[in-house]
Amino acid sequence: MVLKFCEVYFNAPNMKVFDVVLNGDHTIVADLDIFDRVGRGVAHDEYIPFTVINGRLYYNQEESDIRGGKIRVEFIKGYRDNPKVNGIYVMRGKLEDVPKLPPLPTENEDWGKGEDAEEKQNDAKSRRPSGPRTPDPYSVDDSSIMLPVFIAIGAFLPLLFCLCKLCYDFLPST
Repeated sequence: MVLKFCEVYFNAPNMKVFDVVLNGDHTIVADLDIFDRVGRGVAHDEYIPFTVINGRLYYNQEESDIRGGKIRVEFIKGYRDNPKVNGIYVMRGKLEDVPKLPPLPTENEDWGKGEDAEEKQNDAKSRRPSGPRTPDPYSVDDSSIMLPVFIAIGAFLPLLFCLCKLCYDFLPST
């Protein structure tokens, strides 16, 4: 069985610490702190080799019953935040058959990659555009200037009409 983890929320160790228990009896990982093991945003796999023979689960020379044909994997909350797992898969085979994560890059490898990225950014900045600049469609927008004027005229004309009619009604008739 392989359990897949990655800490993407916390930025320090001892913020999310928990135990992983197999079938209710076997503590397979105690006090797992993903950030402490690999850091933030880095994948971490836990490989759990076990065997099942005649309805019994064997792990590290310990055995337990399999009830209802199901194996339980429990994540026990410790004194910190709730446990989290990104993936679980069970496969038949040997531990050597399980694909392993690639090794973490060393600091020297990271340093070189960062320089390449900076050079690419500088190259992109020094490039000349292929054609004329595209005009900004929002730079000259007369409709936003004229809209309040139209609203004022639209509100003033009915008001003027009502005032004229009101004044005409109060004039003495001859």
